Amino acid sequence: MKPWQLLGQIIDLGNVAHLEAFLELLAPSDTPYTINRLDEDRQTRMLSMARPELAAQLIEHLDDSHAADLIEGLAPRGAAAIVNELDSDDQADILGELDRDEAEAILTHMDPQEAADARQLVGYEPDTAGGVMITEFLSYHMNQSVSDVLDDLRNHVEEYADYDVQYVYATDDQGVLRGLIKIRDVVLTPGNQPLHSIMNPSPTLVGVNDSIDHLEDIFDRYAFNAVPVVNQQRDLVGVVRRAAVEEARSERAQRDLMRVSGIIAGEELRSMPLISRSLRRLAYLVPNILLMIISISVIAAFENLVLKDVISLAIFLPLVAGVAGSAGNQAVAVSIRELSLGVTKSSDTLRVLVKELQVGVVNGLVVSAVVFVIAYAMRGDFYLALVIGCALPATVIVSVALGGTVPLILHRLRVDPAMASGPIITTLIDFFGFFSVLGLAWLMIDYLNG
Repeated sequence: MKPWQLLGQIIDLGNVAHLEAFLELLAPSDTPYTINRLDEDRQTRMLSMARPELAAQLIEHLDDSHAADLIEGLAPRGAAAIVNELDSDDQADILGELDRDEAEAILTHMDPQEAADARQLVGYEPDTAGGVMITEFLSYHMNQSVSDVLDDLRNHVEEYADYDVQYVYATDDQGVLRGLIKIRDVVLTPGNQPLHSIMNPSPTLVGVNDSIDHLEDIFDRYAFNAVPVVNQQRDLVGVVRRAAVEEARSERAQRDLMRVSGIIAGEELRSMPLISRSLRRLAYLVPNILLMIISISVIAAFENLVLKDVISLAIFLPLVAGVAGSAGNQAVAVSIRELSLGVTKSSDTLRVLVKELQVGVVNGLVVSAVVFVIAYAMRGDFYLALVIGCALPATVIVSVALGGTVPLILHRLRVDPAMASGPIITTLIDFFGFFSVLGLAWLMIDYLNG
């Protein structure tokens, strides 16, 4: 019997002891796969049956949107008990996926301090330091002694066990960050020493609104495990871990890939509800139909002028559109990559245009020669092959120019280039490609065979 089949039977029997024993024995690497093979009703019942700490561990293995869907199916009090057990950044991620009323219903049943921290974190943009930071950190007054810190650590062993303790932060009376001490230095320093005597008074820090790109740059340059996060008053409000930045970078890359592929929301799993998945895809497909009508209108316009006499052209229209579209998508991918790395800005549109035109001329001539030979070999018509071969370079040049520059223009307009570039560029390339082929054919109609 497959693990998920056995798990489903345990859930159906309602045996809590067996359920918890099974889940605790399940390897972490197998957990997401096993849970995703259950239907949504069993997933929800599983979370209701498991104790909150175990349910929270399961939630951590799931995608945020999937976890939010499951949490949404629980009673607010039961959901709050599970969310209470999550790290603060996971709390914010999941609550941020819910409607405001649903999130607030859960927050009202949470521990007051946990709820206050979660409300604060949900208010930050996801791709900022505030959006990925945690509020579980160790902070002491700069005048406290090393002995005070060690005593506090011993007295709160269970509470701090889940903290990723690498550093101790020193603050003043107003909570302003004054320094950082490595936990190793705390352990190896005589107990009567005050923290300010061993702290680094100028630690690297970030603001709550600093971008993920800025955080990536810091962790690339320095071997830090974490950096402190401060607000405008320099009050210490959280800590960003290296692992959180790497996870955010990976998630952003996955979202961009999904959007380029036509998943507008940037997220989808087959374990999500059917209607939700359908709507996410239709949001891309329906507008695409309207854009494609613009492209095929060119074919309709030349139907009586060219196509009825030279039907062979219809065979090569998809080839021209496909080659040019692929060239354009290559340029789109490079622009989005450079934008994400910060090596290109929206103000670099002219430089990118020049670079892409150079590639377009070279590649356009090469693929033109290849397609000319193929078209002549297939149909034996020199002038037909000439029309296709001459239309292709111009189409490729236009496609790479659009592919390189449109993402930068959209970025300047604050529109997600990963989501919008594909449909816009595909429509324009198809329109220009069809027009080039059919327009040249119309000019050479007297030389073409039927």
